[in-house]
Amino acid sequence: MLPRQYFCFNLPFVSFLRRLNSTQGEIRVGPSHQAKLPELQPFPSPAGQAVTENEELVWMPGVNDCDLLMYLRAARSMAAFAGMCDGGSTEDECLAASRDDTTLNALNTLHESSYDAGKALQRLVKKPVPKLIEKCWSEDEVVTNGPCPRLGR
Repeated sequence: MLPRQYFCFNLPFVSFLRRLNSTQGEIRVGPSHQAKLPELQPFPSPAGQAVTENEELVWMPGVNDCDLLMYLRAARSMAAFAGMCDGGSTEDECLAASRDDTTLNALNTLHESSYDAGKALQRLVKKPVPKLIEKCWSEDEVVTNGPCPRLGR
């Protein structure tokens, strides 16, 4: 039985060369070492449907971290202020401002504004708080679907 912190490395022996196999990688060059690939065949689209890209770039890493943090703080402040103006308690509005959907809404708005924080903040002034998931359903739908055990509702 080997100790728990034991490290082991095996080098295979190449008998016809009478030496250990190299630990260095080898790159073989030449026509006999190249893969033969068939011509690219485009993926067929289903009948009557246009082929579109499945992904959309939603984040550009060139955004400065400090600017991003300041933008997110401003977005959360707007969400908290909007909630207080609606007559809610300070505690509820701080909770709403710190929700993930508030942050996600701010990031989506920044993306839709071509990463211009000024334009994004102007758009957020009009609608700083996204519609909460819980409020997407009517009271009848909530009663029909039953309580959520995680949220206790």
